[in-house]
Parts: sequence; structure tokens; C-alpha cells
Amino acid sequence: MHLLVYFDGACEPKNPGGVGTYGFAVYNDNDTISEGYGIACEPAPNCTNNVAEYTGLIKALEWLLHDYGESSIVVRGDSQLVIKQLTGIYNVRTEHLKPLFERAHELLSHFRVRLEWIPRELNSKADELSKRAYIEYLDEHPELINKFKPYLATEKQLKLLKELGIEPYKYMSKMEASRLIRKLLNKRKR
Repeated sequence: MHLLVYFDGACEPKNPGGVGTYGFAVYNDNDTISEGYGIACEPAPNCTNNVAEYTGLIKALEWLLHDYGESSIVVRGDSQLVIKQLTGIYNVRTEHLKPLFERAHELLSHFRVRLEWIPRELNSKADELSKRAYIEYLDEHPELINKFKPYLATEKQLKLLKELGIEPYKYMSKMEASRLIRKLLNKRKR
């Protein structure tokens, strides 16, 4: 059995202080055996992308341990910080990340594991699930939309994305819209 775990997390529409969400997908060879997503942290100063990324990994590992027990896994994520902290390349210096690091490290000890950093583009399913959690959260908490309005993509950005062939997701952040626009415009210049 070859289990492959993808995890992701985001803090939108601003980092820190936005809505922290996570997503994960687990595959046995090419078959999807589990997907999960949810809220990592509600808007607060210590709610960050890194908290959300760690939460995605932890939720995936908890599911695996419960449903598959100790096994051999490959874990892939696009968070260099999380991967490098768990492989010992980086130290964990941020106090609010230490309990998450310790939980992830403890869960990983139950598996024969290889951790791999991958580019964001190769983590699309976990990213999509994390975005789903974000959209559902804001749909359920419309009172936050006005609070986050300064951080949400502008009409001009949304229009440009559509012209460039990208359908923006609901509640897209200015930062994400800008990143996508730059990427698409740079691709067209080549």
C-alpha cells in the first residue's frame, strides 16, 4: 500500500488575523481514500497561515492513524516552514506554533514517513478544500464580510482576472488576486 498525503492551510483574506482554514487529501496509489477540510482558527492575532498549515497536516495524520493505523506514508505540502521545521532544518521559534509542531511530530512518530515540499501548483486538491472551508465560513458569518472588505479583491482585480480567463473564487483576497494577476501576466510575456 502506498499512501500519499497532501495538506494545505490558508489564512484569508489577511494574514495574520483572517480565517484560518485547512484541507487535506489522502490517496492510496491513485485512488482518493479521504478528503477533509475545516476551520483551523477563527479571526484573531495568532491565526496565521502557519497555524492553518500545521492544522491541515495534523487533521490528515489523525485521520490516517484512526483509519489505517501505523503505515508507510509520503506527506506533501507547499509550506516550506512546516516541512523544514518537521525535518529539523528550521527551529520552531514562534510560541503559538510550538504545540502544533509537537502534536504533528508526535503523530508522525507513528508512521514510516517521508516529508516532501512541493510547489503550490502541485497541491491543488488540498488548496481547493481549504478555500471551500473559507467560503463556507464567511457564508455562515456574513457579519465578517464588512470587517474584511478592505482585504477582499477589488472589482477591478476581479474583472481583470475574468479577462485573463480565471474565475475568481468568492471572497478572494486582494493579495491572492494580485498574485494570480502577476503570474498570468508574466506567463503571457514569455
